[in-house]
Formats: sequence, C-alpha cells, structure tokens
Amino acid sequence: MSKLKYRDVHTNEFSDSEIWEAIKNDDREALILIPMKLGFCHDNWRFTQEVSVRLAEHPDENIRGNSMRGFAYTAMNHGKLEKNIVKPVLLRALKDSSDWVRSCAQDAIDDVNNYMGWRIGTAKENKEREKRFYERRKNDN
Repeated sequence: MSKLKYRDVHTNEFSDSEIWEAIKNDDREALILIPMKLGFCHDNWRFTQEVSVRLAEHPDENIRGNSMRGFAYTAMNHGKLEKNIVKPVLLRALKDSSDWVRSCAQDAIDDVNNYMGWRIGTAKENKEREKRFYERRKNDN
C-alpha cells in the first residue's frame, strides 16, 4: 500500500522528494496518479514534465498511459512544455505495445496540439492529403 494518500486529483498534498521516493521505490499505486495530479496542481511545469518523461518508460501500461495525460494536463493548466523533449516521447508512445498507452498518447497529442499550438503527428496526415490532391489533379488532366 502506498504511503502517499490522495484526497482529490486537484490538490497536491505531497512534496517533490516524496514523488522521487515513490519513483525510486516503484510505488505503483502512487505512480498511477502522480503525473495527472502534478499536471493539475504542481507549480513547476518542468518538474511535471520531467516526472512524466520518466514514467513514460515504466513497465506498467497504466503508469505509462497516465504519464501521457500528465503532458496533456500540463499543457492545459500551464501552457508550457518543451517540444524537443515531449514530442519524441509522445510519438514513441504511439507505437507502444499497449492499446491503452497508444490511446492515451493520441489523446495527449490532440490536447497538447490544441493548448500549445503544436502540430505533432500531422506529417503523415498531411502527406496523405497531398497524395490525394496530386492524384486528383493527375486524373483531371
């Protein structure tokens, strides 16, 4: 059982050192909620980003999936993330072996793109659109 107690996802009742301790001890009960709670209520968006990046590699799919949500909530509540750090993590998660993680990653990408004004994951879509355009153009001639 986790030493960290959660009353509400919108309150932060633990310290940064307690979070690192939960990560070090692989406190899975705590780690499932930490990225989301931090995204909602931690003052330091970089700390939240760092924790989410770290948990994105966790063996537990629920923790990996929720780390994607940590990115989304940080973008929503702080409007700040480092694209060069977050984008590769989100794109890797789209190829995760878990359907759950891939779904969370896609949702997070949609939210991050919306709140941050980014266009992560749109290259393939744009290439397909261009291909259809040129095929129609070719057929019209």
